Amino acid sequence: MLQRLLLAVGFILAAAGARADAPPVPPAPADGLYDDSSVLNPTQRAAAVRAVAMARDAGVNLHVALYSYIVGETIERRAERLKETWCPDGAGLLVVADTSTNQCTYLSHVAETEWLSTTELQRIFNESSALAAATEGTSSDKVLAVIENLAPRLSEAMAKHRELTRQRVSPRVWLIFGLVTAAALTLFALAALARWLLQRHRRTTVPTPSFFPTVAVGERFGGPFGGGVIAEISFGRTAPSASSSAPVA
Repeated sequence: MLQRLLLAVGFILAAAGARADAPPVPPAPADGLYDDSSVLNPTQRAAAVRAVAMARDAGVNLHVALYSYIVGETIERRAERLKETWCPDGAGLLVVADTSTNQCTYLSHVAETEWLSTTELQRIFNESSALAAATEGTSSDKVLAVIENLAPRLSEAMAKHRELTRQRVSPRVWLIFGLVTAAALTLFALAALARWLLQRHRRTTVPTPSFFPTVAVGERFGGPFGGGVIAEISFGRTAPSASSSAPVA
């Protein structure tokens, strides 16, 4: 009842333009979990801290901020201010939850080459939120379910990310491969040039023999005959004789 009343007061102040100044951002907690209004009991807090530690051991710079209510600004704006202070270099994943509205949001580093892709993070966050929504219990139980389901999924995704990154060929290997390829091509070009020069030298020093064709000359009608024939065509009215050709002397 008290939470609903405080939430209503916050909405009224925002609508009336009498919004109070946003509270200062606290320093980042060493264990990665900030519980503004003791949303979690000691047992739940210990479980949440273990989950955050699991994600951090996997390489995810995870921060979690929990509020029983947020007055004076939206949860998205609170998340932006927290991330500016807790992750000044932008590398990190921040999760902010408000149990009064059952809202949860996150901000992350978006460089896909150094971090999980935006699509992958959205999938993980949606799965964790769906499992938390199906969890029975109070708002604190649901918040804890988000954190506990988020951590192992982040760890698994980071393990796959590292495996893919590890399989990439390093720049040194590409450099060595390029040098070896260039050397092989150079040797091939030199060998081809040497062969061409040698063949050219042989053609200039050893002349190619030439052969004049030999034609057999026989005799026809008692005279030398080389195979040629001269045709005689008659323009007269009489038909030409049967022997209308004469040999070439």
